[in-house]
Amino acid sequence: MNEGDETLSARLQREGALSLEEVLRLVPPICDTLVKLGDAGAPSTATLTSIVLPVGASPRVTPVPFDGSAREQVRQLAALTFELLKGLPPPPSPSSSDFIGLRPEIVRPVHAALVGTGAMDLFSYARQLRSLGSGGTASVERLEAPDTRMSAKPPGVQSPGLVGQTFGAYELVRRLGEGGMGEVYVGRHARLGREVAIKVLREEFAAMPDVVQRFFQEAKVVNDLKHPNTVEILDFVEEPGRVYLVMELLEGRTIAELDREQGPLQVTRIAKLMAMACDALEAAHRLGVVHRDIKPENLFVITENGQEWLKVLDFGVARRLTGGAQTQAGLVLGTPFYMAPEQAAGRGVDARADLYALGVTIYELLSRTPMSSVTTPQRLLRAATGEPIPQPLTALVASMLALDPSQRPGSAKQVESVLLEIAALPQAPPAPTTGQALAQAGLTEKKRSRALLAVIPAGLVAAGLIALLSSKQAEPTPPAPLQVTRPAPPAPLESVLVKQLTQPEPPRQPDARPPKPKLTPPPPVEPKPPDDGLAPFRPRIAEVRRRFNELLRRYGEAQLTTLEKAIVAQALEDAATLRVAELDASLSDAEHALAEAERRLGH
Repeated sequence: MNEGDETLSARLQREGALSLEEVLRLVPPICDTLVKLGDAGAPSTATLTSIVLPVGASPRVTPVPFDGSAREQVRQLAALTFELLKGLPPPPSPSSSDFIGLRPEIVRPVHAALVGTGAMDLFSYARQLRSLGSGGTASVERLEAPDTRMSAKPPGVQSPGLVGQTFGAYELVRRLGEGGMGEVYVGRHARLGREVAIKVLREEFAAMPDVVQRFFQEAKVVNDLKHPNTVEILDFVEEPGRVYLVMELLEGRTIAELDREQGPLQVTRIAKLMAMACDALEAAHRLGVVHRDIKPENLFVITENGQEWLKVLDFGVARRLTGGAQTQAGLVLGTPFYMAPEQAAGRGVDARADLYALGVTIYELLSRTPMSSVTTPQRLLRAATGEPIPQPLTALVASMLALDPSQRPGSAKQVESVLLEIAALPQAPPAPTTGQALAQAGLTEKKRSRALLAVIPAGLVAAGLIALLSSKQAEPTPPAPLQVTRPAPPAPLESVLVKQLTQPEPPRQPDARPPKPKLTPPPPVEPKPPDDGLAPFRPRIAEVRRRFNELLRRYGEAQLTTLEKAIVAQALEDAATLRVAELDASLSDAEHALAEAERRLGH
């Protein structure tokens, strides 16, 4: 250390807490240095004593070996930022009161990183602080909310940005959108009039060689693929202060937008589009390239000659499995909820990480349930359209979502072959508008009529449902003939159910008939278990009864729809009357109705 240089620890002891401007000048370059160390194969962190402040120069970082996750690396840098601002380390669980005295714009990114909901890597954290340093406001990268991922986004006003400027032979005429690293514009050739898409790297990143290299990698990977299901890269340009890609202009929408506008999508349509994604991924995997950011927003659907065609976009965080790591161990790049467990943990990934992300995408499209709201993915039996999902597709999605990579399909080609078989199946007709709720519950025509009959006489359904729910696993007896009297209109289903659930069972009346003469009993015969055919179904029957009673106990009978109660009653009636031939379908209907009720009630 030269004369006049001092460590960051010595600066704190001499001056106390640093100003916000000083912190915003120091921390981003430290993040950049750590990212470069990681790219060089030496993942490191920083401490107050490992950072030297030379006189009139940028801070110098002495590597401190680090083997934790990228999230923990960001948390440590956020703790360092907190200590520089406050003069003391942050508490284990910081609250808003611990940030008293700091400006709100710095509190947001630092607090989010400390509690684990903010930036997922040092690159993003440095970008947030640089935005503050240049006078902007931090955009905290929180995990997406469960109810917004697959729903329409509120409209916002976009600034024109670089519209009107000239990039090479192209004039930027309109902005298409923006991402974490840059913006995308429509460019028109000044002389030929041809329109292209131009992806421009943000100015602050254009001066960072490692970021430019990652940006160039996207062009190189896609150019090597030359696949019809990827976007064509026409040029890569690097000029002083300006880096951009020239790509073919696609007219269409992402599959996320397609699902919002036209969804829910038919099962065969989803299978056909996802098979195209598999074809592109198989080509990438054969070249040793893992995409690492498969999600609905990166799957673009266009129409050519009346046929839908899918393009896989954004190979910006792709990684080659050979030729050295492009990112440091422990540095997480990708999108939450679509990342495979090994990728989220910062461990090495291979092609199976892309298959996991594609499995999440298929699950969301089929069920229209965002993975962010799912603790454990349920076995898919019916799509959001009401169609039954073919068993091979159900099994495929379950294997793609396996936490253990060894349990997932071996290649994208295997996934593609199953999807192509599903896509070739005849498309299911749309559900009729009459009885739409029954159709979405997946009932056959016969069961629809029986469920409708069960819904109409509300008092009868209530009595039968309560009796079936309170029955034990005993040998069923044939039901007595039903006698209906009409002294008054039947009470509403809700009130009857509540009344019968809360009242104790009335005592049995003594038999008034004269006793029968006693006969000599026959010799005892060893009882045999009834061969009623219910043995394979008993666990499912018990589980349907348990789930229904749990919903009643937690949310009250009024929170369940008449249809849901009728479907469960029908399944239990089939079990009680030994309609074994129809029991499998009845139980599937009841399980589906209960799953929908549990999802709706947030159970």
